[in-house]
Amino acid sequence: MTSQQPVASGARAGVTIIELIVAMTILSVGLLAIVGVSGGVSRSLGESRTDNLAAIASQSRFERLAGTACTSLTLNTWTTVTSRGVTEKYRVTDGGNNTRLVTDSVSWTTREGTRRQAFSTLLPCRPGA
Repeated sequence: MTSQQPVASGARAGVTIIELIVAMTILSVGLLAIVGVSGGVSRSLGESRTDNLAAIASQSRFERLAGTACTSLTLNTWTTVTSRGVTEKYRVTDGGNNTRLVTDSVSWTTREGTRRQAFSTLLPCRPGA
């Protein structure tokens, strides 16, 4: 024979209002934390996009100049170009030993101010080019 526990006449199965409020509070805090982190991640991605554009601008400048004959490059003159929010200032000088030294300084604006980065490369002058 099995014995059963007597059930109180007013007892019900389910959750109480206090348990529901505690669960909703914990869920709300978690969601607010996710929203706060996603804003920071979004800003970081936007800044890294601009950093990447600056590096690509400089790399593209080097590639264009590498495809240009050394005799047609103007030496010792700073040239300024602005494209897609990135200002590029570059100069070609004689690198010695039949080469050209290209210095490219790029600057762009972030929410924290203007950032600057300088890149340089040595381009060989090909015979007949």
